[in-house]
Amino acid sequence: MSGHRFFRSKKNKNKDIEPQEVFLDNLAQKKEEEYGASKKRMEVSLPKGVLHFFSFFVFFLFIILLGRSFQIQLLQNDDFSVMAKRNILSISSAQLLRGVIYDRNYDQLVYNAPQHDLYFHGKSIDQSTKEDIDKISKIIDVDSFEIMDKIEKSDSPLTLIKRNIAHEEIVQLQSYVDDFSGFTISATAGRDYKYKESFSHLLGYIGKIDQETLRKNPGKYTIHDYVGVMGIEKYYEKYLTRAGEKILTKKDVRGTIQEQEVIEPAQEGKNIVLTIDARLQNIVQEKMKEKLEKIGAERAAVIALDPNNGEILAMASIPTFDNNIFRKEAGRDVFLSLLKGKDGVFVNRAISAEYPTGSTIKPLLAAAALEEGIIAPEKEIYSGGHITVPNPWNPSEPTIFRDYIAHGWRDMREAIAVSSNVYFYTIGGGYEDQEGLGVARIKKYLSLFGWDEKTGIDLPGERAGFIPDPKWKREALNDIWRVGDTYNLSIGQGYLSTTPLQVANSYAALSNGGVLYKPRILKKVVDDERNIIKETKPEIIRENFIAQENLDIIREGMKLTTTIGTARALQVLPVDSGAKTGTSQTAIPDKNNNWIGLFAPYDNPEIVMTVIIEGVPDVTPVSTRLARNILLEYFEEDSIIEEE
Repeated sequence: MSGHRFFRSKKNKNKDIEPQEVFLDNLAQKKEEEYGASKKRMEVSLPKGVLHFFSFFVFFLFIILLGRSFQIQLLQNDDFSVMAKRNILSISSAQLLRGVIYDRNYDQLVYNAPQHDLYFHGKSIDQSTKEDIDKISKIIDVDSFEIMDKIEKSDSPLTLIKRNIAHEEIVQLQSYVDDFSGFTISATAGRDYKYKESFSHLLGYIGKIDQETLRKNPGKYTIHDYVGVMGIEKYYEKYLTRAGEKILTKKDVRGTIQEQEVIEPAQEGKNIVLTIDARLQNIVQEKMKEKLEKIGAERAAVIALDPNNGEILAMASIPTFDNNIFRKEAGRDVFLSLLKGKDGVFVNRAISAEYPTGSTIKPLLAAAALEEGIIAPEKEIYSGGHITVPNPWNPSEPTIFRDYIAHGWRDMREAIAVSSNVYFYTIGGGYEDQEGLGVARIKKYLSLFGWDEKTGIDLPGERAGFIPDPKWKREALNDIWRVGDTYNLSIGQGYLSTTPLQVANSYAALSNGGVLYKPRILKKVVDDERNIIKETKPEIIRENFIAQENLDIIREGMKLTTTIGTARALQVLPVDSGAKTGTSQTAIPDKNNNWIGLFAPYDNPEIVMTVIIEGVPDVTPVSTRLARNILLEYFEEDSIIEEE
């Protein structure tokens, strides 16, 4: 180009400098001078090491991103797909009322009671939260340090601060609760038990759900729920618990709800009808309490059932408790106090306590002897007040097994009636020329009557009982079985233990022709209109293990017990009955456990009852008198016999 001078770079002499480049350099210089920038410019190139590091770093990030992309898109595609769907679709539950409980005549035993609980969400307590806690503590009358202690010790992010808060507390809290960081009021339904102490062991109670139950039942419960803790409430949780409606919620990617659809309607808990007769249950509780106060005893159990189908009519245990206390804030403290006590108030003695039976074993032993054909019912055995067993190691010191009195000559029916120990020592362990059953056959028949197995009653906490034998004694006590052990077993003493329910159920088999039913408390499941959803049926454990003619002899002996024997107090009943009394020794001198098992009416039994009172002085027949007073009212007799 003419009129222009060309310059070349030293580094690249082949490159021409264009006129526009000169123009731009001039312009840049003017701008630097205008803004006061340095006129001296120095361009420094980056070291090669820095450039290599930067390139490697970029490449490393690229590899990480590529690997993560591979993991998300291929390896975890299914997981993230599900998570993505959950962002769009979620299922929530709205809880309803728990099912109610009726007795056999539709007397409602349990009501749902409105309840409001105060919760705190979170684990951290900052200064603002402490100020809120101070304000709340004054409203609900709970020390602020106690509230903070609950939050800090809670194993859940949701802490129950106070249950069943009062109405006036709710009114005050509602005006502040939106301003209190993390605090919420949850509305739920507690339980109101109509008859309190009469039904406490039977019905049980509900309590705040624990983390373990939540974990084992995903989606079924919420942290706010209450579940059955004891008794029927626990055993039939599957029917009584409520089921919330399931709602399908569609959201957009931002989480905004676009549409909701009920895919499963909410269901309240199902109602259940028990076999229990509330009238009889309350009679039993009242008469038990009166009797124990009169004699100074503290523990007892009564169980009544229908021998024709195994339905439980009444079941009571003393000491007892008010199962409404658990709705109160102080309920936990009361519970811990009762739990630490020596009385065992939470033990349902009808099914969970085990005792030697005393002479209530004798009808079963007599049935075994007849079945095995070792004695005729008419054969008499003489009781002079004791039997003497020679001591092979020291003949001068024989072992003496005593009767409580000398009964003279007695056949089987009379021996049952007067409860002759000598008679049953003899047919149990053998004596002189009379063969005995021996421990193996005794255990066989007691097992047939269910004395070493759970009956299967629909209640939690049942015990199985225990029948000793030589193998057990050798392994557990490192000792041999002796004839004296068989004698003790023959009259219900020694190592034997059973529950009152097991005794009652075996007596039901004696009275109904030899059918051992599975005891049950649930009669049916119904809806709110009392339409039957499910109805239980009698279930036979075993039958025909004792011949009818042998059962007739046993029943005749048990009827004699009420006319000439140890249960003559039952003669005042408006119906004939059959019975057997018993006394079992305890570790406390002059204190015994007093038993009676009976059935009535004699010709067509409709009720079997077992009564045990612990710690009775001497051999006073207090259980017989208690049973009599219960049955007088049960059979609607107005007059109560004065105590002898």
